Amino acid sequence: MGTEVQGKTAEIEPNSKPYLLKRIISDGFDTVLILGLFLLLTALFMRTPLANPYYAHYERFTAIEKEAIAAYGNDADAISKALNDNREYGDERFAASLHSYLLKAGAGLVSTMLVLLIVPLLNKDRATPGKLMTGLVPFNERKQRKAVWYQILYRFLFVFLIDGLGLYLFTGIYTFALVPVLRLIEILMSRKDKTILDMITGILVIEKLSYSGIK
Repeated sequence: MGTEVQGKTAEIEPNSKPYLLKRIISDGFDTVLILGLFLLLTALFMRTPLANPYYAHYERFTAIEKEAIAAYGNDADAISKALNDNREYGDERFAASLHSYLLKAGAGLVSTMLVLLIVPLLNKDRATPGKLMTGLVPFNERKQRKAVWYQILYRFLFVFLIDGLGLYLFTGIYTFALVPVLRLIEILMSRKDKTILDMITGILVIEKLSYSGIK
């Protein structure tokens, strides 16, 4: 999108990259907010009937562990061998881990959706809470206008599927510390301070005040 100059449309080139500190504060605030919501929702989900399958599998595999300890006493090698040879123990432990992961995935879905999808779609700047706080906006570089709804949706899906369901599977809670570091490295390596997420969704993060006239 452009501005009207003597009846013609003039393209506005994005030339107002925010200070690096603002990007760090913005992304950091969003990450901490998502983490807080994630921990709260996980705790809530664990107190609902949704967690019953997890507790059932957990109690069963811990009962098998206690039986092995009672049978072999302090012989750690014998206990380990008995548990490794017990197929039911392996199945119950896997099922407990799976249900725990699914509960956390649900908590991650809701917390990420609230911060990266619902809030941006409800404000005219399409900004997350962190960007609203620091005066940054996601800018559609190709169309020279503010980001559109489907770009916000793509960003949410990328973070939830890649950073959430994918990375969390291997790094657990450390994901919340690892992702901001990766984003910072990506910004430092980009001439336009773009992350891989920015490149995929066609967004450039800019200072709101420099483009207050853009609709």
